[in-house]
Amino acid sequence: MRRRSAITGALLGLLVLLGTPSVGCAQTRPFFPRRKAPKPPPDPPAEVPDSPPPQSDPVVRAAHQEAAEPTQARRPQNILALSGGGSYGAFSAGVLNGWTRTDKRPGFDVVTGVSTGALIAPFAFLGPKYDPDVKKAYTEIRQRDVFALRSVPTIPFRDAVASSSGLRRMVEAAVTDEIMAAVAAEHRKGRRLYVGTTQLNTKKAVVWDVGGIALQGGAEARRLVCDVMVASCAIPGVFPPVPIESEKGRPELHVDGGVTATVFVPSQVLESARARSGDVAANLYVLVAGKYYPETAPVRPRLVGVLKASGGAMLRANYRKDVANLYLTSKLSGVKFHSLALRQDFGIEETSIDFDQATMNKLYVEGVKAGVDGPVWDVTPPDGGTGDADDIRTGPRRRNGRD
Repeated sequence: MRRRSAITGALLGLLVLLGTPSVGCAQTRPFFPRRKAPKPPPDPPAEVPDSPPPQSDPVVRAAHQEAAEPTQARRPQNILALSGGGSYGAFSAGVLNGWTRTDKRPGFDVVTGVSTGALIAPFAFLGPKYDPDVKKAYTEIRQRDVFALRSVPTIPFRDAVASSSGLRRMVEAAVTDEIMAAVAAEHRKGRRLYVGTTQLNTKKAVVWDVGGIALQGGAEARRLVCDVMVASCAIPGVFPPVPIESEKGRPELHVDGGVTATVFVPSQVLESARARSGDVAANLYVLVAGKYYPETAPVRPRLVGVLKASGGAMLRANYRKDVANLYLTSKLSGVKFHSLALRQDFGIEETSIDFDQATMNKLYVEGVKAGVDGPVWDVTPPDGGTGDADDIRTGPRRRNGRD
């Protein structure tokens, strides 16, 4: 099992080093019903009926609901952004639980999630009532519940080294009709839930309005939400890309949102949070699933070791860059910035794709402690430290003290 995890980690490192596309302009997606051919819109009724007609087209239902129940987003006061991080999402789950215990956890007007953060986001959006569900998901999970590695000789001819069937079963079991209805109800109140994926053809981030999808109701909407959440977790090369039909009826391939943004908040959200005269400043809370810096350790000059170390360094650098970017954009919008990551001295050796149950329980407990302690937020981006180019060398550093 360790050998297989090493192979998977090495492949992940290779994929990262082959080039992570820049974020570019994120595209926000509403609900697109799956249809073989578009149907002509019905003639408008003389007056809006009291209830939507039975078996009506999803687009017609959406139009009716928007006319009867305005869903204009309200000015966000509290925004939560959940980063990617695989099994380190147990830390984020624990922070939310500990934060709840302080009785100071606010209701979030906007919640965003990427990768493992996308799995937590709907439940963080719906509030502390779902803390036990999130705890169970991150403390009772086993690696075989998430993915199954394929036969090594067949990997060069497949789209990924593992099957995501286990992950999909987990998502479909969690995203129930009750959850969909609850998310839709909050969307009607003006709250927003966003999940990020990466579209392979355009190499750009795509932001999905999960509340807008849930508002449509029905099996198609639930299936799309599940597709989006699985896609947001689909580490390229480790999990297969997820085909999702576009508004033009053509399938698109979507993978892990962390490829283009490890954590995000749509710019229009921060702009709408800008305080006007007499308004209280809004708050942005960024939860990072993991450490800002990888562990310092000797690396054996072999393919697996080099790829894992290089990939880990690049991924953590992207976390720091994305958090720093959120800090700057929140400051420009007059939004108070808060961030929290796993403390650097927390001892852990597993990678984010090693879903070891004992380790995830430790991460969860550490998160609870951090949440109960305040949480103690950083109000500035990550400081320079190990891994940053904070010194300029003119040659080798000698052990005898001479430069």
